[in-house]
Amino acid sequence: MGKSLFQRERKICDENHVAGELQHVKRVLQRNQLKTPHQRHKGHKPPSIERCPVTLPYIKGFTDIIGHILRRASIKTYFKPQKKITQFLRPVKCNIPLQDAGVYKLDCECGLSYIGQTKRNIKTRVKEHIADMKHTKSTKSAISEHTLDKPNHYIRFDNPQILAKENRFIPRMMREAIEIKKHPNFNREDGWQVPPVWDPIIKTIKTQTQQKPAARPQDIVGSFCVQRNTNQLH
Repeated sequence: MGKSLFQRERKICDENHVAGELQHVKRVLQRNQLKTPHQRHKGHKPPSIERCPVTLPYIKGFTDIIGHILRRASIKTYFKPQKKITQFLRPVKCNIPLQDAGVYKLDCECGLSYIGQTKRNIKTRVKEHIADMKHTKSTKSAISEHTLDKPNHYIRFDNPQILAKENRFIPRMMREAIEIKKHPNFNREDGWQVPPVWDPIIKTIKTQTQQKPAARPQDIVGSFCVQRNTNQLH
Protein backbone atom coordinates (compact mmCIF):
# COMPACT_ATOMS: atom_id res chain seq x y z
CA MET A 1 0.00 0.00 0.00
CA GLY A 2 2.77 2.43 0.98
CA LYS A 3 4.63 1.79 -2.26
CA SER A 4 1.58 2.61 -4.38
CA LEU A 5 1.06 5.86 -2.43
CA PHE A 6 4.64 6.92 -3.06
CA GLN A 7 4.34 6.13 -6.77
CA ARG A 8 1.09 8.06 -6.96
CA GLU A 9 2.62 11.17 -5.37
CA ARG A 10 5.54 11.13 -7.79
CA LYS A 11 3.19 10.96 -10.78
CA ILE A 12 0.64 13.54 -9.64
CA CYS A 13 2.70 16.22 -7.87
CA ASP A 14 5.01 18.70 -9.51
CA GLU A 15 8.65 19.09 -8.55
CA ASN A 16 8.00 21.91 -6.04
CA HIS A 17 5.54 19.90 -3.91
CA VAL A 18 6.55 16.29 -4.41
CA ALA A 19 9.03 16.26 -1.45
CA GLY A 20 6.48 17.65 0.99
CA GLU A 21 3.81 15.23 -0.15
CA LEU A 22 6.17 12.28 0.23
CA GLN A 23 6.97 13.33 3.80
CA HIS A 24 3.25 13.62 4.53
CA VAL A 25 2.63 10.11 3.22
CA LYS A 26 5.53 8.83 5.33
CA ARG A 27 4.12 10.38 8.49
CA VAL A 28 0.64 8.96 7.80
CA LEU A 29 2.09 5.49 7.36
CA GLN A 30 4.11 5.74 10.61
CA ARG A 31 1.08 7.07 12.51
CA ASN A 32 -0.95 4.08 11.36
CA GLN A 33 1.93 1.73 12.18
CA LEU A 34 2.36 0.72 8.57
CA LYS A 35 5.63 -0.23 6.99
CA THR A 36 7.30 2.55 5.09
CA PRO A 37 8.77 1.25 1.81
CA HIS A 38 12.40 1.90 1.05
CA GLN A 39 12.73 4.68 -1.47
CA ARG A 40 15.09 4.05 -4.36
CA HIS A 41 16.30 7.10 -6.13
CA LYS A 42 16.48 6.19 -9.78
CA GLY A 43 18.75 8.12 -12.02
CA HIS A 44 17.30 10.40 -14.60
CA LYS A 45 16.74 8.47 -17.82
CA PRO A 46 17.84 10.46 -20.84
CA PRO A 47 15.18 10.94 -23.51
CA SER A 48 15.40 8.49 -26.37
CA ILE A 49 16.27 9.74 -29.83
CA GLU A 50 13.65 9.12 -32.48
CA ARG A 51 15.22 7.07 -35.23
CA CYS A 52 14.08 5.85 -38.60
CA PRO A 53 12.01 2.64 -38.22
CA VAL A 54 13.07 -0.62 -39.82
CA THR A 55 10.85 -3.08 -41.74
CA LEU A 56 12.01 -6.70 -41.63
CA PRO A 57 10.64 -9.89 -43.20
CA TYR A 58 9.35 -12.03 -40.37
CA ILE A 59 11.30 -15.22 -39.67
CA LYS A 60 10.26 -17.00 -36.51
CA GLY A 61 13.01 -17.22 -33.91
CA PHE A 62 15.35 -14.92 -35.82
CA THR A 63 13.61 -11.61 -36.58
CA ASP A 64 12.37 -11.41 -32.97
CA ILE A 65 15.96 -11.30 -31.69
CA ILE A 66 16.95 -8.60 -34.16
CA GLY A 67 13.86 -6.55 -33.27
CA HIS A 68 14.71 -6.76 -29.55
CA ILE A 69 18.26 -5.52 -30.19
CA LEU A 70 17.03 -2.66 -32.34
CA ARG A 71 14.44 -1.58 -29.77
CA ARG A 72 17.24 -1.20 -27.20
CA ALA A 73 18.77 1.32 -29.60
CA SER A 74 15.42 3.18 -29.85
CA ILE A 75 14.76 1.84 -33.35
CA LYS A 76 11.21 0.72 -33.99
CA THR A 77 10.81 -2.49 -35.98
CA TYR A 78 7.88 -3.54 -38.15
CA PHE A 79 7.48 -7.08 -39.39
CA LYS A 80 6.06 -8.08 -42.75
CA PRO A 81 5.31 -11.53 -44.23
CA GLN A 82 7.89 -12.98 -46.58
CA LYS A 83 5.28 -13.38 -49.33
CA LYS A 84 1.84 -11.92 -49.84
CA ILE A 85 -1.13 -13.94 -51.06
CA THR A 86 -0.97 -12.19 -54.45
CA GLN A 87 2.58 -13.49 -54.92
CA PHE A 88 1.38 -17.09 -54.64
CA LEU A 89 -1.29 -16.57 -57.34
CA ARG A 90 -0.75 -16.28 -61.07
CA PRO A 91 -1.53 -12.87 -62.58
CA VAL A 92 -5.06 -12.63 -63.94
CA LYS A 93 -3.70 -11.30 -67.21
CA CYS A 94 -2.12 -14.69 -67.97
CA ASN A 95 -5.58 -16.25 -68.24
CA ILE A 96 -7.07 -13.63 -70.59
CA PRO A 97 -7.07 -14.77 -74.25
CA LEU A 98 -5.57 -12.74 -77.11
CA GLN A 99 -3.26 -10.74 -74.85
CA ASP A 100 -0.02 -11.86 -76.52
CA ALA A 101 1.91 -10.92 -79.61
CA GLY A 102 2.07 -13.52 -82.35
CA VAL A 103 0.39 -14.98 -85.43
CA TYR A 104 -3.39 -15.25 -85.73
CA LYS A 105 -6.04 -16.45 -88.19
CA LEU A 106 -9.46 -14.99 -89.07
CA ASP A 107 -11.77 -17.25 -91.06
CA CYS A 108 -14.29 -16.22 -93.69
CA GLU A 109 -17.44 -18.16 -94.40
CA CYS A 110 -16.24 -18.66 -97.98
CA GLY A 111 -13.59 -21.09 -96.74
CA LEU A 112 -10.61 -18.74 -97.02
CA SER A 113 -8.78 -17.22 -94.09
CA TYR A 114 -6.66 -14.20 -93.28
CA ILE A 115 -3.32 -14.87 -91.60
CA GLY A 116 -1.79 -11.95 -89.73
CA GLN A 117 0.92 -11.14 -87.24
CA THR A 118 1.37 -8.38 -84.69
CA LYS A 119 3.97 -7.29 -82.16
CA ARG A 120 1.19 -5.99 -79.91
CA ASN A 121 -1.59 -8.09 -78.43
CA ILE A 122 -3.81 -9.87 -80.95
CA LYS A 123 -6.97 -8.44 -79.39
CA THR A 124 -5.94 -4.89 -80.35
CA ARG A 125 -5.09 -5.94 -83.92
CA VAL A 126 -8.48 -7.61 -84.40
CA LYS A 127 -10.21 -4.42 -83.26
CA GLU A 128 -8.22 -2.49 -85.86
CA HIS A 129 -9.45 -4.87 -88.59
CA ILE A 130 -13.02 -4.17 -87.50
CA ALA A 131 -12.41 -0.43 -87.62
CA ASP A 132 -11.00 -0.76 -91.16
CA MET A 133 -14.16 -2.59 -92.24
CA LYS A 134 -16.42 0.02 -90.68
CA HIS A 135 -14.60 2.79 -92.54
CA THR A 136 -14.17 0.68 -95.74
CA LYS A 137 -10.39 1.12 -95.83
CA SER A 138 -9.78 -1.43 -98.57
CA THR A 139 -6.33 -0.08 -99.45
CA LYS A 140 -5.16 -0.50 -95.86
CA SER A 141 -6.74 -3.83 -94.98
CA ALA A 142 -6.94 -7.06 -96.97
CA ILE A 143 -9.94 -8.07 -94.85
CA SER A 144 -11.82 -4.90 -95.77
CA GLU A 145 -10.95 -5.42 -99.46
CA HIS A 146 -12.18 -9.02 -99.33
CA THR A 147 -15.55 -8.10 -97.80
CA LEU A 148 -16.07 -5.23 -100.26
CA ASP A 149 -15.38 -7.49 -103.25
CA LYS A 150 -17.70 -10.18 -101.82
CA PRO A 151 -20.41 -8.44 -99.74
CA ASN A 152 -22.14 -11.68 -98.78
CA HIS A 153 -19.03 -13.06 -97.09
CA TYR A 154 -18.79 -12.93 -93.35
CA ILE A 155 -15.48 -12.67 -91.41
CA ARG A 156 -15.57 -14.61 -88.15
CA PHE A 157 -14.29 -11.85 -85.89
CA ASP A 158 -16.01 -13.64 -83.02
CA ASN A 159 -13.69 -16.63 -83.38
CA PRO A 160 -10.06 -15.50 -83.91
CA GLN A 161 -7.50 -18.28 -83.61
CA ILE A 162 -4.01 -17.90 -82.17
CA LEU A 163 -1.60 -19.89 -84.33
CA ALA A 164 1.58 -18.92 -82.46
CA LYS A 165 2.66 -16.68 -79.60
CA GLU A 166 5.92 -14.96 -80.51
CA ASN A 167 7.46 -11.64 -79.44
CA ARG A 168 10.59 -11.78 -81.66
CA PHE A 169 10.26 -10.15 -85.05
CA ILE A 170 12.04 -12.58 -87.42
CA PRO A 171 10.54 -15.81 -85.93
CA ARG A 172 7.11 -14.15 -86.00
CA MET A 173 7.42 -13.14 -89.67
CA MET A 174 8.67 -16.60 -90.64
CA ARG A 175 5.83 -18.27 -88.78
CA GLU A 176 3.31 -16.03 -90.54
CA ALA A 177 4.78 -16.97 -93.95
CA ILE A 178 4.58 -20.69 -93.09
CA GLU A 179 0.97 -20.40 -91.89
CA ILE A 180 0.03 -18.56 -95.09
CA LYS A 181 1.40 -21.54 -97.02
CA LYS A 182 -0.53 -23.99 -94.86
CA HIS A 183 -3.99 -22.39 -95.09
CA PRO A 184 -6.13 -21.26 -98.05
CA ASN A 185 -6.16 -17.51 -97.62
CA PHE A 186 -6.88 -14.13 -99.19
CA ASN A 187 -3.68 -12.43 -97.93
CA ARG A 188 -1.91 -9.96 -100.16
CA GLU A 189 1.49 -10.81 -101.62
CA ASP A 190 3.31 -8.15 -99.62
CA GLY A 191 4.71 -10.18 -96.74
CA TRP A 192 7.59 -12.56 -96.34
CA GLN A 193 7.71 -15.51 -98.74
CA VAL A 194 8.75 -19.05 -97.91
CA PRO A 195 11.18 -20.56 -100.46
CA PRO A 196 9.73 -23.37 -102.63
CA VAL A 197 12.14 -25.83 -101.04
CA TRP A 198 9.89 -25.70 -97.96
CA ASP A 199 6.82 -26.88 -99.84
CA PRO A 200 7.29 -30.66 -99.20
CA ILE A 201 7.78 -30.02 -95.47
CA ILE A 202 4.74 -27.77 -95.23
CA LYS A 203 2.66 -30.30 -97.16
CA THR A 204 3.65 -33.01 -94.70
CA ILE A 205 2.77 -30.77 -91.77
CA LYS A 206 -0.64 -30.01 -93.26
CA THR A 207 -1.50 -33.70 -93.57
CA GLN A 208 -0.25 -34.68 -90.11
CA THR A 209 -1.43 -31.75 -87.99
CA GLN A 210 -4.94 -31.88 -86.61
CA GLN A 211 -6.18 -28.39 -85.95
CA LYS A 212 -7.79 -27.81 -82.58
CA PRO A 213 -11.01 -25.77 -82.49
CA ALA A 214 -10.18 -22.52 -80.74
CA ALA A 215 -12.32 -21.26 -77.89
CA ARG A 216 -14.61 -18.41 -78.86
CA PRO A 217 -13.66 -15.30 -76.90
CA GLN A 218 -16.58 -13.33 -75.63
CA ASP A 219 -14.85 -10.01 -75.01
CA ILE A 220 -13.86 -8.69 -78.46
CA VAL A 221 -16.40 -8.10 -81.15
CA GLY A 222 -19.55 -9.98 -80.30
CA SER A 223 -21.76 -6.91 -80.53
CA PHE A 224 -20.30 -5.94 -83.90
CA CYS A 225 -20.90 -9.43 -85.36
CA VAL A 226 -24.49 -9.53 -84.10
CA GLN A 227 -25.18 -6.08 -85.51
CA ARG A 228 -23.72 -7.00 -88.91
CA ASN A 229 -25.79 -10.18 -89.13
CA THR A 230 -28.92 -8.20 -88.27
CA ASN A 231 -28.20 -5.63 -90.97
CA GLN A 232 -27.70 -8.35 -93.61
CA LEU A 233 -31.00 -9.98 -92.70
CA HIS A 234 -32.85 -6.67 -93.18
